Amino acid sequence: MSLIGHAYLLPEAKVEALLQNPGDIFGVIDGAYNAPEQGFVDLDKAWHCLHYLLSGSAQAGEGPLAFLLAGGTPVGEEDLGGAGPARVFLAAEVAVIASALAAVTESSLLERFDAKKLEALGVYPGRWEQLNLKSDYDLGYYFGPFRGLQRLTQRARDESLGMIVWIS
Repeated sequence: MSLIGHAYLLPEAKVEALLQNPGDIFGVIDGAYNAPEQGFVDLDKAWHCLHYLLSGSAQAGEGPLAFLLAGGTPVGEEDLGGAGPARVFLAAEVAVIASALAAVTESSLLERFDAKKLEALGVYPGRWEQLNLKSDYDLGYYFGPFRGLQRLTQRARDESLGMIVWIS
């Protein structure tokens, strides 16, 4: 079984509705799955590496750049894929994330990349020493979702949208 990361924009009214009725997670995201034009980013298996590169922690971490595994408000009772429940972020919280992400460059993420450390920390999906950092394909696998998150959170900031993040 693979663990796949997801981020999806929500109008503030839907965030509030989810906070009031946390059991309706999948009713809220139904129909938008993997539709970037609707405010969805599929992080695939890159979510954990991106979390580590952004936050410096293999676990939850602190601050706005740890948003893939920390922060926001947990919704729903289900432990989706072993990474905890989905979490929603209010528009103001997403604006802070957007500002923090805007300051991050791909080169700064590459500087943090250490295959041996990722392997030792158990960062998913593993096999880090097989990654070719000179390959456009391998780099694109991680930096495509990173750029998608930058665009997604910028849009959220511009349009005052909230966001839901989950691993399944």
